[in-house]
Amino acid sequence: MPSTTHVSLPSAADPAALERIRSVGASHDDVRRYLRARRNALPRADHVTAVSGGWAHEVVLGSDAHVEVALWCPGDRAHPELEATVARVAARARRAHRISERVLARIQPDSTAPALLSVVRVPRWDPSRRLTGSARLVLVADGIEYAGNLGTLIRTADACAADALVLTRATARVTHPTVFVASRGTVLTTPVLAFASIAEARADLTDAGFTTYVADPAGATPYRTAGLGTRRTAVVVGSEGDGVSDEWRTGLTRVAIPMRGRADSLNVAASAAVLLFEARAALDEG
Repeated sequence: MPSTTHVSLPSAADPAALERIRSVGASHDDVRRYLRARRNALPRADHVTAVSGGWAHEVVLGSDAHVEVALWCPGDRAHPELEATVARVAARARRAHRISERVLARIQPDSTAPALLSVVRVPRWDPSRRLTGSARLVLVADGIEYAGNLGTLIRTADACAADALVLTRATARVTHPTVFVASRGTVLTTPVLAFASIAEARADLTDAGFTTYVADPAGATPYRTAGLGTRRTAVVVGSEGDGVSDEWRTGLTRVAIPMRGRADSLNVAASAAVLLFEARAALDEG
């Protein structure tokens, strides 16, 4: 990778300092890396995501996330608020570059200058530490296929102050840029624990003292009477097409959300919200 100079910038926008960020073209390794991250084309082991926009970078700055690369396209008009954000992001970034509007249109077609893009590392969490101690509420997502749903589940877990989101059989990648957007950036602060197998996830939850409930439209127990939140609670929701796998259903309480209208079920994110908030209310009262 070509050598570049890390630019340390003040927390407030300094036009002279911003001007010192060096320009690079579309063929630069960091620009290409951003493009691959935006397209979700990096290897799964490369735990980074593409972030764009002012609000998104304020979320990044409010977390402990590591910024690998910052790309700044100033355009022709001043934007003091965004420039202040650029200064702070570039100060945190390992490398910062200026790009042209032509390059911006190539790597982030839905953005117009001024624009700030970055490659941000998504945290990895240790399951053995997150399911023990004071953890009381966990959401389990089984077989999730769509990045938008995964992001919404992360946002829901955050809203309910869940201690973690456990993933089993997930095909959606937590590093997908859509996950960042749908989660409103909470993917950087919500522990997401990916397990290699359902058996391993179930064993760890049991060892940590969780009672696990499975969301199932055909379940025999209405969720209001299931005991959600009366003890350490894990709620399992399933994939968009197939629901929860049989390996989760076996031996666990299957809870249903009664449907009052014509629809036979809620989508996965709505189901998770109903059940988690029910559990959270009981936990807070207990």
